[in-house]
Amino acid sequence: MSFRARLWLFFALIVIVPMIALAMVLFSLTASSETGKADAGVAQGVRTAFAVHDAESRQVRDDASRVAADPALRRALVENRVADASARIVELVGGDVEAIEIRSPSGRLLGRAGPPGAVAAQGATIERENGEPVAVLRVFGTSASQLNDRVSAVSGLEGTIYRDGRTLDATVSDPPPRTAHGELSEPSTVESGNGDEYRGRIERIEEPGGSPIEMAVLQPADALADRITRNRIIIGALLVAFLILALCGAWVIGRALAGQIDEFLAAAKRLARGDFRRPVPIHGDDEFAQLGREFNSMSEQLAGKMEEVERKRGELEETIRRVGEALATGLDRQGVMELAVKQAVDACEAESGRALTLDTAIFNGFEAGTRRADLEDALEAAERAAFAISPEVGAELLDALDGESTQPLPERRRAVASEARGTYALTVVLRHVVGPPEYLGALSIARRGRAFDRTEAELLEYLAGQAVVSIENANLHETVERQAVTDELTGLANVRAFWAILGRELERSRRFGSSLGLVMIDIDDFKQVNDRYGHQQGDEVLAHVADVLRRLSRDIDAPARYGGEELAVILPETALDGAALLAERMRDAVESTFVPGARGSGGVQVTASFGVAAAPDHGVEGEALVAAADEALYRAKRAGKNRVEVALHTGEQAEMGEPEPSSPPR
Repeated sequence: MSFRARLWLFFALIVIVPMIALAMVLFSLTASSETGKADAGVAQGVRTAFAVHDAESRQVRDDASRVAADPALRRALVENRVADASARIVELVGGDVEAIEIRSPSGRLLGRAGPPGAVAAQGATIERENGEPVAVLRVFGTSASQLNDRVSAVSGLEGTIYRDGRTLDATVSDPPPRTAHGELSEPSTVESGNGDEYRGRIERIEEPGGSPIEMAVLQPADALADRITRNRIIIGALLVAFLILALCGAWVIGRALAGQIDEFLAAAKRLARGDFRRPVPIHGDDEFAQLGREFNSMSEQLAGKMEEVERKRGELEETIRRVGEALATGLDRQGVMELAVKQAVDACEAESGRALTLDTAIFNGFEAGTRRADLEDALEAAERAAFAISPEVGAELLDALDGESTQPLPERRRAVASEARGTYALTVVLRHVVGPPEYLGALSIARRGRAFDRTEAELLEYLAGQAVVSIENANLHETVERQAVTDELTGLANVRAFWAILGRELERSRRFGSSLGLVMIDIDDFKQVNDRYGHQQGDEVLAHVADVLRRLSRDIDAPARYGGEELAVILPETALDGAALLAERMRDAVESTFVPGARGSGGVQVTASFGVAAAPDHGVEGEALVAAADEALYRAKRAGKNRVEVALHTGEQAEMGEPEPSSPPR
């Protein structure tokens, strides 16, 4: 097959076949779209039918009450004079009342006045003086034909009304039977008796006291088919125009390329397969020969570049992997140690390595590489030698016992080597380089047949030092996070943490429907303590009261310093009564607390006032709950201090008067 023939085949595959598939998809989407629009219009018509029926039913509501209250009709029904009652309802039909039915409590028809096709009923029950029902009245507000006409006028669609499978009225000639519509609420295509097709949907409209009506809203199917056909013609014309344009472009491009590509087709195929070493044949010294030379030069350069790129790619992948692992585990102490062990084994060409831990709260032990008895023995021997008492280690241990360092600490511990029956091991003790000496564990590697040189020992020391730095960074990060939410003086949660915990617990309370208690505490006469004994004594008072709150709080409770001398306790899963009981226990404990003098002499007896609120009793938002507890707290202050008050509800607050404003947290 010639190049030109292949080009036309390629054109057919990438243009004609996709265009045919696109045409089929667009034709299908057009039909689906138009059908969806028709179904949406029918659905709107159904909603219109419900609205019109409801309006007609409401219009006859007062007439139904009037008919039910008619003395003659009620007397005839109570005395079981059905004939008289039937005669009376004939007289009552008129005006907005289209028809009236009398049915027994069991639903049996006793009498009827007005046309049988009436709809939009209102029901009323006639009862004896003892409440026993004797009859059910159904007062109809319009006829099926009138309802159908109104719905068609508003929606512009055709309609058919059925009751008990019978056709009451239809705006189409020879309407389809009820069975043609299928299930309720499902759009379908139905055919009338004279062969006309409609797209429609049927819905049930309940009527009190009797059988419901079913109303079908229909749209002629020929209009839908016309729209689909028109859209398909437009799409087909656009696709044909695009195909003609593509054919013209392919013909011009094919003629321009055919003569120039034939000589280089084989070479291009080789290059496409990645064969850069076979040169392109060169004939003569014309432009195509120059192109061939450039082609061959490019092939040689590409081959060399690809080899270099492949090598660089391998190095880059390894570097990125290691850097990514280091970044991902920067604050993960266990991850740092695992990465250090793996790096030590790989970099020092060891067979086995492990991290020995002295405190599992910091990191767990980890092993990498081969596990053999002789390697394990060598590792253990090196670790014992590293922790053996020496003048250097002894001085550090004495400094740790005294709590004061007398000698500058070395930047890192030197590696200790051991050898047993041709198996060599190297161990570095892991020790903090800031603060008092603290031994964390050891980093060890081992191999058979060859001792570790000083370069490898320095590399192991470097990895151990970096691991310790990472652990110290992680510890510092945790300390900073803890200090950010803790009050330094009392050790309780600070006001920022208080609001965060309160918001979280309120959300949990709303989600699970549980109670949440809140206690606000203010130390009585705290300013006098500061003025008389000094702020240092005031700090002691705050610390002792905080200890009382912490001691009496449950594990799930959250005591916090709200600001100044004001404290708070969040009580999850605690109702108002339980919160008030706990507040009374705390008040009694504070009253019984004696705070020693800050300077070693005398002391202070303090009391505190408590305000109690609970969610959802006093609100489901944090500000509202705090305001309610504050209001109770200030009532406790005004009532004499050293007492517990429970927050009032809204009506009770209005009777008591406005509370004093809460002091902002400091």
